[in-house]
Amino acid sequence: MDPQPFIRLSIGSLGLRLSGTTTLNSTKSGISAVSSPCVCEIRLRGFPVQTSSIPYISSPEATPDIHNVASSFYLEESDLKALLAPAPCFYVAHACLEIVVYTGHKGGHCGVGIKRQQVGTFKLEVGPEWGEGKPAILFNGWIGIGKNKLETGKPGVELHLRVKLDPDPRYVFQFEDKTKLSPQIVQLQGTIKQPIFSCEFSQDR
Repeated sequence: MDPQPFIRLSIGSLGLRLSGTTTLNSTKSGISAVSSPCVCEIRLRGFPVQTSSIPYISSPEATPDIHNVASSFYLEESDLKALLAPAPCFYVAHACLEIVVYTGHKGGHCGVGIKRQQVGTFKLEVGPEWGEGKPAILFNGWIGIGKNKLETGKPGVELHLRVKLDPDPRYVFQFEDKTKLSPQIVQLQGTIKQPIFSCEFSQDR
C-alpha cells in the first residue's frame, strides 16, 4: 500500500524589529516592557494553539536563521479539506494561519498580575496551493504588524517569519486486536485495513 499524503506546515525564522530604527530597546517603540521577551500564539483552525518566543533583531541588516523552526502542523487529507471548505456562515472568515504577537508573560508574579500587551497580528489565508501536495514557500521576509508610525507617531513593529509547506507522506498503523499480549498491526488507508504483522508481549514487560 502507498503511504498516505500528509503536509507539514512549518513556521520559523521568527524575529521582531522596529521599522526605521536600529534597536528595539527604545522607549519610543510604543511597546510596554520591551525588555521582557515577546511571545506569539500560532493558531490554525482545528488545531491546538502553539506558543513560541520571538527574539529581537537589533541590526537592520540582520535576518533570523531560516533553518530555525518555531512551530509545525501536520495536516492529513481530511484536515486540508476542512480548511479549504467554504465557510459555513457568511460572517465567518476563511480559514487562515494567524500569529498573534504579545509582550510580557501570561499570568502573574508574586501575587501581582502581569497584563500582556498585544503588539500585532499576522494572518495568512489558506489557499488552494495548500492541497496541491507540492513544496511551497507561503511567506518569507519582514512584514509590518500592528499600528504604523503614521498612525501613532512612533516606530512600527515588523515581524520576520518563514512559512513553508512540505509533502510529508507517511504510513499509518494501529493495533487491531484487543488482545493485550499478541496484538496484530494493520496499516490504514482510508477504510482499507491491511495486516502487516503480529507481535507478542511477555507478562513481565
